[in-house]
Amino acid sequence: MTATPIEKLEAVLSDLHRNDAPGLIASVEQRGKTLLRRGYGLASLDSGMVNTPSTKMRIGSTTKHFACALALLLRDEGALSIDEPVARWLPELPASQGVRTLRQFMNHTGGTRDYLDLSLFSNGMTVVPSEGAFEYQCRQYEENFEPGEQFIYNNGGYRMLSMVLERVLGVPLAQGLRERLFEPLSMHDTFLWATDLDPLLGSATSHVAKPDGGFSKGIFPAVILGEGGIASTLDDMQRWLTHLVSPRIWPQSLSDEMMAPAELNNGFLNPYGFGLVREKWRGVDIFHHAGGVVGGTCQMLAAPAHGVQIVVMSNRSDVAATEVAQKLFVALLGDVLEPAEAPANPDLVEALGGDYYCASNGRHFSVARNGDALFLHSFGLPLPLTQVESGALRVNLLSVIVLSVDIVRNEHGEVTAIDVTEQGRRYRCERVDASNEVDNAVTHFAGRWHSEEIGGDIVIGEGRPESMRVAGLYGRNTYRLKPLLANTCLMVSEDPVIPMHGTLRLITGEDGRRELLLDTARTRQLRFTGDAVHG
Repeated sequence: MTATPIEKLEAVLSDLHRNDAPGLIASVEQRGKTLLRRGYGLASLDSGMVNTPSTKMRIGSTTKHFACALALLLRDEGALSIDEPVARWLPELPASQGVRTLRQFMNHTGGTRDYLDLSLFSNGMTVVPSEGAFEYQCRQYEENFEPGEQFIYNNGGYRMLSMVLERVLGVPLAQGLRERLFEPLSMHDTFLWATDLDPLLGSATSHVAKPDGGFSKGIFPAVILGEGGIASTLDDMQRWLTHLVSPRIWPQSLSDEMMAPAELNNGFLNPYGFGLVREKWRGVDIFHHAGGVVGGTCQMLAAPAHGVQIVVMSNRSDVAATEVAQKLFVALLGDVLEPAEAPANPDLVEALGGDYYCASNGRHFSVARNGDALFLHSFGLPLPLTQVESGALRVNLLSVIVLSVDIVRNEHGEVTAIDVTEQGRRYRCERVDASNEVDNAVTHFAGRWHSEEIGGDIVIGEGRPESMRVAGLYGRNTYRLKPLLANTCLMVSEDPVIPMHGTLRLITGEDGRRELLLDTARTRQLRFTGDAVHG
């Protein structure tokens, strides 16, 4: 007997029917009809309260397009411009930072550093005060890249957007969002919840999964505004999705503008618009945006031509709302979807496995097999590889990380490098010879190093040669170094809650002093100076 659409949807979530663990809430609508609207698991391990459709959960970075919508409304009223230098509203910024525009903040092409990445790197999970985010942005004199050159996801840009909105409105962002967006759309259970340290009635606790099968409470280590601070319910988010498709408080052109791609300086069209991604996925036009906090995730997804709207919010770190939403989408529309891209042959690991490094931009990748899948690891993030008709390998993570990999072989057929194409740019990463003797390379990094841009120091080699301790403005963090090349080390956080990876390069600066350059997923060439070797 053929399963009904509702039975197919419920089957996706059957394993989450538990009374001893946190879970998620999920809603699926098609052409205005509710097919799924349920809570699974516990809202709080402390209270034993269960998740229900009315439970409030954090939506993380799905917040971003709300802030963009408010900015566009104010622009249309003549209250601000999204194309003027932000120094007009944020004069505290250094001149090199104030030349960016709100448009570039909204589509992540501004090229500034990201306060959240800098804080997690240096402070770990220490909760940073409300003024800390902007303080980090004001300390930056260098940049990740020139405005418009690239796309790198950046919460700092959205914090600065939030501050501009507050200064233009003359009220806190929470009030502006409530009065201008939430109340007109009857989203009475949606709030800007700026800090986990404040209570929010009816909200779920976020939970971080531990290796022993238990959970700890998830506390986001910063005050969060337009970059990720909203908490909502299934019904309110469905109201919002319906409004995005058929708007009532703004013209259709504004929704279209939010979903339009961003053009980089090289002409590449990046599908990330103003806090929303619009793309064709397996032959179906969709728009979406995900979110994540410490101990929870969110995905909001719609396929307007098919009348499908999906909202999933989880309050446990080991259940990815993006994966659940995709499974629900496939369960509902599987008959009309094109075949998925074929996964890369995992046996390629025999020829391709190992480390790759690009000396010109400091990028490091590794190729490894996990079960029956082949992954490209970028700053610790495992990206599943698929095979395309040209023979190249491909990565597409929610259209936020998209790249192709061409294998370079020598005359003997041995893999010597990979050519990576990303955002219309192509660069070569040479294969790292695993037999190179670099075991002692980490000792060259020993000493105390300082960065004005994080307002802190790192100390390498005290206690253990591979140890790196970071003292930030508000907290501490520790890392383990692993040599890659004579002048390059890989680093990984020793705190399992902060899966931060990066590379450290040892160079000689213009003044002849030794310098370290740090690269992470959202930071490029952060400079540390110093020369005192510790014995």
